[in-house]
Amino acid sequence: MLQIRDIQCYADDSTGDAAYTGLANLSQEQVDEHRKKLVSKIEKSLEEVSIWGQNNLVQFNPSKTQVCAFSAKKKPFAVSSKFQNTPLKAMPSIGILGVDIASDVQFRGHLEDKAKLASKKLGVLARARQYFTPAHRLLLYKAQVRPHMEYCSHLWAGAPEYQLLPFDRLQRRACRIVDLPELTDRLDPLALRRDVASLCVFYRIYNGECSEELFALIPPAEFHHRTARHKQKYHCHHLDAWRSTTVRFARHFLPRTTLLWNKLPPSVFPNQYDMGTFKKKAYTHLKSLLPPKNRQYVP
Repeated sequence: MLQIRDIQCYADDSTGDAAYTGLANLSQEQVDEHRKKLVSKIEKSLEEVSIWGQNNLVQFNPSKTQVCAFSAKKKPFAVSSKFQNTPLKAMPSIGILGVDIASDVQFRGHLEDKAKLASKKLGVLARARQYFTPAHRLLLYKAQVRPHMEYCSHLWAGAPEYQLLPFDRLQRRACRIVDLPELTDRLDPLALRRDVASLCVFYRIYNGECSEELFALIPPAEFHHRTARHKQKYHCHHLDAWRSTTVRFARHFLPRTTLLWNKLPPSVFPNQYDMGTFKKKAYTHLKSLLPPKNRQYVP
């Protein structure tokens, strides 16, 4: 087993990472120096991987090794790292466990690919709908098409509306294919599914059912006097929201989900860690926010 710091191992893949936290007022020289140190740290980890491979008779192919630099800076990351004396070319995006993340920490390309794949499968279902009953068409949609629109949806729930619009169009198209309102009206809006998924992942992180790095990202809440009228609505799990001056940061998973988390009523939270109970109660609460007539979810 490969046990090296900053290297995460999966079934048939391994991912290494290194990071530095910079300030907005850093000069270009300071940014370049931070980037050089970051590359040196990555190369040191790759060297340890190479040594481990030699000791355990495992060969690595540097040409198949991908590297991606995540940065909000406009200047491209020009410094490249090496693995076994082979330069690694920085990629505009990288795939991690089935999710493609761009260098600007956006999911635009991933969402487009998921929407295209779901649209193709829905087209096959539309051409073959004469062979299936409406109930069977709905089951095929939920089993073969909808999972592509829900997988890791908690990550891109904060994407701009125009990026998520194709998924809503696909669901409306699926309702037309099924052609039975008595069944399709029971489908949950995708926005509701995304928010429930976000809250469930956040619930695990909040209770420490995750890595120490993720758990450390949850900021401790400051003490609030409940005598203030506007603070009496805070539940015991209330968290202080991240302060952000950019929409881009506010759309990220933790800042966005924290706001949703603080809006939950105290009755949603069980007395002890219970994912099933929390998910059911969070779903019921968010479901109650649905307007009675139209099926648009308003958080």
